Amino acid sequence: MTLSYQAIDIPFEYRHTCWFCGEPYYESFAFMPSPNYDNQASPVLVPCCEECYGFCRTIKVSGLDLLRDKVKEQLHKKYQKHLQIGVNWTKEELEASEFEGKALEGFRESAWKMFEIAKGRVNYQGWPLAIDGQPLEPLHGRFHVQFDGITYTSLNQAIVQLAKAYDIPQPYLEAVVEVVGRDRLAYAIRFAKTTYGYSTAEREASIASLKALLAEEEALAQPVANAEGIQVAVGEIKELILHRTLIPAHATQWILEKGITSLAQLAEHEDTFFEHFNQDSELTAFTYFTAMQIYLEQREIDPLWADEQDPNRALFERLQHKK
Repeated sequence: MTLSYQAIDIPFEYRHTCWFCGEPYYESFAFMPSPNYDNQASPVLVPCCEECYGFCRTIKVSGLDLLRDKVKEQLHKKYQKHLQIGVNWTKEELEASEFEGKALEGFRESAWKMFEIAKGRVNYQGWPLAIDGQPLEPLHGRFHVQFDGITYTSLNQAIVQLAKAYDIPQPYLEAVVEVVGRDRLAYAIRFAKTTYGYSTAEREASIASLKALLAEEEALAQPVANAEGIQVAVGEIKELILHRTLIPAHATQWILEKGITSLAQLAEHEDTFFEHFNQDSELTAFTYFTAMQIYLEQREIDPLWADEQDPNRALFERLQHKK
């Protein structure tokens, strides 16, 4: 049996380029999802450099976005020391350094170039995918994190790499990031660097004081009353199942407090939603957001269900009356 292949379209300027990292082309990897949730019929050929091709051959994932992320993680791991050059030095500092000896002089001359190459490869975005002129669905990159000009595939990967780069115990950095949130990585690293050398008891006290400080800042930033939505205790909200998906009370409470009653309004608040629920975890935020999309879509397409069967209909009526 002859297996057919689908080759992605390659723009002229990228005809000799690795889609994953931008290095010169070596071979195309025949990607077949595993597990194959979408029942893809035939492999998709993706241009690779020799190194990324080797990575691809060891990876089994269900989508091209996951394959891309796994390859990026392998590049991060292999070139970790090259990427750390940008943590420890600036270009000007290297040029002005007075290293002596042939090996150290060679490092001074080549180190920044090594850093720039590694950074360019892990940050490389590739071109939009299409087959025979038909665009493929845009690849998911919601959970990517940027720090100091370098892109990481997830918050967890960023913490693993940055803990090594700044010589901070990973569990402690994780604890600090959990308190301050993914958008304040620089703050978390500064705090962790100045406190991780303490005893266990002192670290716990530092975390407690950090929580208290942030809670005070948040309280000062909160408006006296929520003018957009309604305040509802989570115990007043009924959880339900729609299309095999649990509609969680905490996420429903959030949209009621924000005054959200439609998919369009939810889309406008997407960044705020993820910023809030990412404090629990990325998976929680993504699961909650998907559930709210299903819930609001059901209310929009079936007004009779919304008016008569939605167990939270009284709360949405209160919200509508307020508006």
